[in-house]
Amino acid sequence: MIWDEEKRVSNLLKHGLDFMDAFLVLDSPYRLDIQSERNGEVRIQSFAYAFPVLAVLTLVHIPGESVRIISFRRAKRSEREVYYGWLENDVDDAR
Repeated sequence: MIWDEEKRVSNLLKHGLDFMDAFLVLDSPYRLDIQSERNGEVRIQSFAYAFPVLAVLTLVHIPGESVRIISFRRAKRSEREVYYGWLENDVDDAR
C-alpha cells in the first residue's frame, strides 16, 4: 500500500485519521467495500470502524503501481446509514 506523504499529513490534519492506520479498516471482518469511478479511475471506498469512529478509506489502483490510499475520513451521516443497514440486513454473523 502506498500514499503521498504530503497528502497523508494533510489528511491527518484535516480528518484526524492517519493513512498508517488504514489496516484497521482493511483488516476488519465488518468491512463494506463500494466501488465507484471518478476522474476515469476505479476507486474502492472501504467502510469499517477505526478507533471509535466509522471511517471511509478511499483506495485507487494505478496500473504499474500498488494500491494507493487517497483519503481516510469519518463517514458522513448518509454513509453511516448505508453501513448500518448493510450490517443489519446483509452481514452473515458467522464472519
